[in-house]
Amino acid sequence: MYSTREIIWIIGAILSICATGIPSIIGLVRKTKQFIKERDWNKIMQILYALVMDAEKFSNYNGQEKKEFVKSRLAVYTLKNKIIFDEKRFETAIDDIVKLTREVNKRERDCIYQEEYSNNQYSY
Repeated sequence: MYSTREIIWIIGAILSICATGIPSIIGLVRKTKQFIKERDWNKIMQILYALVMDAEKFSNYNGQEKKEFVKSRLAVYTLKNKIIFDEKRFETAIDDIVKLTREVNKRERDCIYQEEYSNNQYSY
């Protein structure tokens, strides 16, 4: 049948294949998961901009109510598309979008008011 030397050679070959193959497969799985997360995040950001714009149309809502509106719609979207709902990351993204839109839409009189307010010695 097989000699001891051939059996040891076959076992060594199998072990070397496993030693290089298993970490490669694990790395490939991790990269694939990361790619899927980033692809999902890009989809979410597209939806998020639209949701923030929709929320801004509600003049009778305050800022927190608008944010809850966006988060609830986003939760439904992630549930339908089988995406993990990362509330903290989504809140940060919503806040960043709102901050950006405020900066872009800043009016001249808002700048003057902010300057007067910052020069007030009693302001915090």
